[in-house]
Amino acid sequence: MLIRLLGPVEVERSGQPRAVRPPQVALALAALAWETGRVVPVESLLARVWGESVPQGARRTLYTIITRIRRDVLADEGAVVHRLGGYLLDVDAAAVDVARFRALADRAMTAADPVPMLDEALALWRGEPMTGLPGEWVDRARRRLCDERKEAVLRWARAMTPRDAAAAVTALSPLAEEHPLDEVVAAALIEALHAWGRTAEALAHFARVRTTLAEELGVEPGASLQRVHRTLLRPGEVTERLVPAQLPVALRYFVGRAAELERLEAMIGGRRPSAAACVISGPPGVGKSSLALRWADLHRDRFPGGQLYADLGTADAATVLPRFLNALGVPEAQLPSGTEARIGLYRSLLASRRVLVVLDDARSAAQVRPLLATAPGSLTLVTSRAELPGLAVTEGAYLLRLDVLPGTDAYRLLVAWLGEHRPAGEPEATARIVRRCGRLPLALAIVAARLAQRVDLPLAEVAAELERPGADLAPFAHDDPAIDLRGVFGRSYQSLPAPVARLFRRLGQHPGPRVSPAAAASLAALPVDRTKELAAHLERVNLVDVRELGHLRLHDLLRVYAAERAHATDSRTVRRAATRRLLDHYVHTACAANDLCYPHRDSLSLDPPARGTTPERFAGPADALRWYADESPALPPLLEEAIAAGLDRHAWQLTWAFAEFMQRRGLWEETLRMHAVALAAAERLGDGLARARCHNSIARAHARLGRDREAVDHFERAAELHRELGEHGLEAHVHLGMCVVLSKEGAGPALRHTLRAMELFRQAGDVVGEARALNNAGWLRAETGAYDEALADCRRAQRMLAEVGYAQGEGHAWDSIAHVLDLKGDTRGAVAGFERAVELLEGCDDPHAAAATLVRLGETHLRAGDVASALKAWKQAAHWYDAVGDPRADQVRDRISTHGHVR
Repeated sequence: MLIRLLGPVEVERSGQPRAVRPPQVALALAALAWETGRVVPVESLLARVWGESVPQGARRTLYTIITRIRRDVLADEGAVVHRLGGYLLDVDAAAVDVARFRALADRAMTAADPVPMLDEALALWRGEPMTGLPGEWVDRARRRLCDERKEAVLRWARAMTPRDAAAAVTALSPLAEEHPLDEVVAAALIEALHAWGRTAEALAHFARVRTTLAEELGVEPGASLQRVHRTLLRPGEVTERLVPAQLPVALRYFVGRAAELERLEAMIGGRRPSAAACVISGPPGVGKSSLALRWADLHRDRFPGGQLYADLGTADAATVLPRFLNALGVPEAQLPSGTEARIGLYRSLLASRRVLVVLDDARSAAQVRPLLATAPGSLTLVTSRAELPGLAVTEGAYLLRLDVLPGTDAYRLLVAWLGEHRPAGEPEATARIVRRCGRLPLALAIVAARLAQRVDLPLAEVAAELERPGADLAPFAHDDPAIDLRGVFGRSYQSLPAPVARLFRRLGQHPGPRVSPAAAASLAALPVDRTKELAAHLERVNLVDVRELGHLRLHDLLRVYAAERAHATDSRTVRRAATRRLLDHYVHTACAANDLCYPHRDSLSLDPPARGTTPERFAGPADALRWYADESPALPPLLEEAIAAGLDRHAWQLTWAFAEFMQRRGLWEETLRMHAVALAAAERLGDGLARARCHNSIARAHARLGRDREAVDHFERAAELHRELGEHGLEAHVHLGMCVVLSKEGAGPALRHTLRAMELFRQAGDVVGEARALNNAGWLRAETGAYDEALADCRRAQRMLAEVGYAQGEGHAWDSIAHVLDLKGDTRGAVAGFERAVELLEGCDDPHAAAATLVRLGETHLRAGDVASALKAWKQAAHWYDAVGDPRADQVRDRISTHGHVR
């Protein structure tokens, strides 16, 4: 029989092991076997089996466990004897593997050849002692046994090293991994490696131990380990100390980046850098390598140990390490055979040097780690298209993200190439080139180099070429693939997983400056969460910039490249389907925003969106207004996309859905341009209702711009079309718009259109429209001096609008009531009415109306002699006019200036 504790607790009979279960029985047997032939007190047994918290009834349970050990575990081959307040395991000491291991290890200490006895002793080990058993006693016993085994392995390895160093290394390597701070184990392994002829790996292992001791304990290796290390440095070993200088020539035309150089100096400056590494990341072509080499060139003298350089764009550590070791003086013949050994030798050689290592165009943190110079005073400067945050976590690296050049530096880069006279002689063309290059240094350099070769080439001609419709990346081509813009972008694109690459191509089909997650999801026909995951990958490699609210922004030239890849990779059917989903996304989202922000404006009847489309969801009107503001810059190019794709219905519907937002912000000229496109689309469709809506919006914009004749023409055309279609409510809106223009000719013609609008609204059952027309009628009657009748109309309109909850219309009605009261001389009532109107209008996205009311409120205060209140109202009016870019803000400020000194 053999009781086995050096692994899972087992009892072996006739060569057949049998596990001891359950854990409490195994613990009790182990506690007895640990002290074979000695009495184990009951209290000690209880503590070893149950720990400090011995439960009630444990003594009875222990008795049951002892009985089970006697009967089931030991049977007739041993006994557990109760004696002197405890229990004793009565078996031969050789029947317990722990006792047998210790006996063999003790005899080996005095033997002439300890190897056979240590072989036998170590063969008893089958894994972790008492595998799986819990408790403090087991942990202590386990640690003690592991220490004893370590000593046995060390004695065995030292004895084996002269006769079979390879076997010694095999035994010591896992021990060194398990005990990285044990200098005795390290010394034994180093001696075994050296005896095996692998001195370079021995040096590398010393370097690893030295670094670990410094990082973990803050100490240098002890005298014994240092002595072993010195024995390795015999003549003929690596002793020549070369000083490499591998940095490429820095760019001739390096401009700007003062802020980034200052940040680098702050992060890693000084004679002894405060971090071992710094990662400069950013989009392709942004100048990462140029910045790294510029900083390195400025600070060569800080690194007397030399400078190493590697382009990791197409290489890895296995390729680079031999070159670095050769540069550090290691002959080819002395290079270790494995990558791990070479890493160790590399770090050993750098341990006493201050070196600068520049790793250019790294693809991953794993690619960089083996090449880091970690010795104090050294620095590794990494450039990467990805941000490599893992290096910040594990190596404490600083991270610096590089963006495109500021406008002034982009201009200075062209000046550096061309001299001052050409850019200064064509400032507008220069600005256009900078804008088309997107301030991307590589793009600017390619164009500038071309211009430098052609001194007769006008900058305006190059600018026109860059801006031509459908412009691609051909102007940024170069014979050198390292700086050809397509090639530079392509190296980032080709490394993308297929789903990420598909999303990148789809993003190239979005014409605007930024893309919301839902719009991106619609383009890709993916759920929003999945789209965000893929976009996060694009952000990590700096192909997109994810801004506030998760919006995606592509550099203009990257968007062109993405579109090129889409045309080269995807079928026309795939691209057209994506465009359809994108336009469906915008039409349905814009109409939802319109319904929220302007609930009393009529709605459109839309076709269902294409499958895979994800319209935005809004929490309320404020959320929808933010969306309008964010997306309005994308409207013109979206309309171009719709027309190019033959989706005329999308074109006019999208324009209509944005119309109210644009007009409330005073974007009259933009409104005219967009509606000219929409009207042409509606005419191609032969859609009379769409044409009427477009004419009405165009008329309103002309009216705001003071072009009364054009406004009347379009109003009349809209009214005619609505009349033909029997759309009385919509025709009524046209008459309301007409009365604003005609009121300049007197109240009579305008009042006729207002009354006609009131009648049509009533026929259509439109209470809000009827009330608005009634309010207009009241205002116009006030102009004729019929104040009582006017006031009655306006008050009735206010009550109707309040009943239906139309705050904007009610605000206009209070403005009219206040205006009439002011005309009647009721200053207090007028002020109260104006203030109520402002309160309502400011809360419902009508800044122009709020500003106009505040101007009238100020005039009323002024006539009453309250200059301070007048100035306060006008300042608020100027604020609202400024908010929407209305030039009337200057007129209001003139009033403030005129009356501001009167106090």
